[in-house]
Amino acid sequence: MKFKLQQHVITLALLLCFSLSFGQKVEFTVPQNIEALQNIIFSFKNEFTNDDPKAAAADDDNFSTTIDLYNLKYDKNSQNPYLDLALKKGAKPKQFIEEANWKITFDKISKKSTKVSIFLERVVPDRFSQKEVDTKLTKSTGKVEKEIKEFLLNGKESKAAEDSDEMIVNIVEGPGDPAADFEKRNAIEKVTSKKLQNLFNKKQFIPLPTTQEAITKLLQIQPNELECKDCKNGIYASWDIDEVFNLILTKLNDGQEYYALQYYGDKKVAGLPYGLVFNESSPSECKAKFAKYNAQLYQTTVDTGESSSTALTVVTFKINTSFIRLEFGNDFLTRLFVSNKEQ
Repeated sequence: MKFKLQQHVITLALLLCFSLSFGQKVEFTVPQNIEALQNIIFSFKNEFTNDDPKAAAADDDNFSTTIDLYNLKYDKNSQNPYLDLALKKGAKPKQFIEEANWKITFDKISKKSTKVSIFLERVVPDRFSQKEVDTKLTKSTGKVEKEIKEFLLNGKESKAAEDSDEMIVNIVEGPGDPAADFEKRNAIEKVTSKKLQNLFNKKQFIPLPTTQEAITKLLQIQPNELECKDCKNGIYASWDIDEVFNLILTKLNDGQEYYALQYYGDKKVAGLPYGLVFNESSPSECKAKFAKYNAQLYQTTVDTGESSSTALTVVTFKINTSFIRLEFGNDFLTRLFVSNKEQ
């Protein structure tokens, strides 16, 4: 009986190992609504894709399809960058994979945020390689996952393509006109958000610690409770506000607590404390405004993919026990982050 039990345990462990090896999963969040990502993903291409129609399944909160790569050649001197082939004993150095499929799933987090999951689902060797390639132990190298992540986060195929497009625009239209840019900025409508005024009703940042119930009372909006393995009770709270803001409140198991307010719109929006205005307050203005708190202005980088990043201007300072970080995603204020621990 003991021997049989050991056999079962070993078998279960091996099966688990195989499933984790073949079904590697990459997960990340994209600040886009799920409908937009559904349209974007079908434009993804690289040198191994083709234009065949893709099957898809969708409802209001979920979407899934596959990214399919074809004709992946493999030999010991020139390994294909997308697959780490597991070869059986005595296998020839040259192999050929007719098709490999990565399943991609979108799960709605909020109106402006989507969770993306990607994993290698199927590997199809040609008839000569079928007996020599162990498809269950073959892994994804992570390259296609990185390409998809960058594509979805940037809404374009690559940074090189972006640079090329900008160069073409500059050649056709010439350098920007500062006076025209100033007039264009002045023409942007400025509004005041009542929800923001209610949220920051004491005209200061919400002090930490705070609670989900307290914020819900201020906003009069019920939050979504989303899964988070590193959070207390396994969840964090997310509020969608006026379809252009998203607020999250997170309490981590390590004692860190923070909230972050992101603006997605194109108007100038007042209602923040200290006279801050989304899409209007600039980094230099904010550094001067919070000079007495020893505000620091600098550029950092944020990941746009596992192999790429982009510059982001931030202003950081501390008020009482709260560490504040203002982020300027388009040269003007787009996000504020308040934490009980320095980042």
